Amino acid sequence: MIWTERLRAFFSGTGLPKTSLSRRETALLALGALLALLAHARYSLTGFGEQDAARLAMDAVHWHAERVIYMADVDYRLRTSPLYIHLLKLALDRGLSIRALPGLMNGASVIFSSACLVGFYLLFRRFSGGRIAAAATVVYALTPCFWLGSVYGMPTLLALTFWIFATLAFSRAVDEFDQSKARAWPYFGVTLLFSFLAFALKADLVLSAGAFAAVLLVNQRMRLVLMSAAVGIVLLAFGASVAYANSLAAAAQASARPEDSKELGSFLRNWDSRFPFRWEFLVDPKNNNAITHAVSGVLVVLVVLAVVHGLLAGGQRTRLALGMAAWGLPAILFWGLKSGNSARHNLPAFPGLVLLAIGLLFVLVDHNLRKAWVLIGVLAAFALLDETGSGSVAPKINPFTASRQVESSSNSLHSRAAEFVARPNPKKAVIETNYLLAYSEFEVWAAAKSPRSKPGNPRTVLDGNRETRIYEVGAVRQARALAQDLQQRGWDVFSAQFQL
Repeated sequence: MIWTERLRAFFSGTGLPKTSLSRRETALLALGALLALLAHARYSLTGFGEQDAARLAMDAVHWHAERVIYMADVDYRLRTSPLYIHLLKLALDRGLSIRALPGLMNGASVIFSSACLVGFYLLFRRFSGGRIAAAATVVYALTPCFWLGSVYGMPTLLALTFWIFATLAFSRAVDEFDQSKARAWPYFGVTLLFSFLAFALKADLVLSAGAFAAVLLVNQRMRLVLMSAAVGIVLLAFGASVAYANSLAAAAQASARPEDSKELGSFLRNWDSRFPFRWEFLVDPKNNNAITHAVSGVLVVLVVLAVVHGLLAGGQRTRLALGMAAWGLPAILFWGLKSGNSARHNLPAFPGLVLLAIGLLFVLVDHNLRKAWVLIGVLAAFALLDETGSGSVAPKINPFTASRQVESSSNSLHSRAAEFVARPNPKKAVIETNYLLAYSEFEVWAAAKSPRSKPGNPRTVLDGNRETRIYEVGAVRQARALAQDLQQRGWDVFSAQFQL
């Protein structure tokens, strides 16, 4: 078919036999994407996979209900995921029920996961050939960070998908540049568009901008004009995403604090004061467990060996090692040096490094495919011996166990709050810290037939003659004193976090 031929031509680069996609390769790639889609759909969560997913959903719910959104109300999230929140809000505006939000978010991740794996393979084969690309794609698909990103809704995987295809488009632009500058510019345009979408979905994808440097290094095209194009695209796309976030937020109230300003500088200063860079965080097991459990400790060790081997090998392997390090290390170090690291933060950082690690295994067996897969199997068996890890921050290495554990925790939070909301007393109060507040508040909104938001502190959700107050507290003593006062006045009280 004409459209399939055009699609293969777009991603095949120069069209030389060594780089073009064969019909068999295209069929196997489509089959792999379908199998991944079915597997991720089978294990897809029914609720929110983590607190930030619930918070993003509630940002959209509040925006939909109140018709306005303030930077102060959504903390950093409108800065880092403006497009994701906006799309959820638009879905609610067009009739999506609040109860359906987790399904929409999780379903989007399932669909994008297959597209992302296709993008990985197409990009990896440009760096290392088809066999290594296929092995690296399969291995990365089974890492805890990618698997969890595929079965519950967060913007990171969606953003990574656009970023991978932005890098593919940039690679094609570099291919075309020497032949015809006029033919290269449309690909630069596609690169800019996909980069903007990636940054607007998840701003910290900018930390993976080294992927463009990897393309130039591996192709030996470190020319000033191409490097300038890469830097210019990143700056324009990131600047556009910042402007987009500012355009969504209402002007701050006169009484707003300086850190709640729409100005980017104020936000960065406030964010850095809350999450400072400290070297000790990188060696703190609570923080670096998120790195090792993102892909497994065994694979992290192999990545380190592959980087060192590549740097010492010279030639093409050194260029590949430098490129993959430029892609992955900035994000790993950025989040590793800050408190509150999570496996999800490392999802965009490891693809190229895993490719490098799998490439080392192929070198060790002189590119014998069967022996390479034996080595991969042995290392996977050793990786699975590590049964530590919990939740989504530092998940278990077995991706199926990890997703079942996250599902169990999520279902518990949803069901406990839903049982409370179903009580007949029309006066209810939810008392939580910010940590679990969004889960409980979501169930309040989802159960209401005609919910309305009443401004003030606490936030109040009205539904006919029902009134539910949402209290955010900082300590257990405060929560218990508040609960006692409310109960004495006839209110039902609930907390997922405190024993009241």
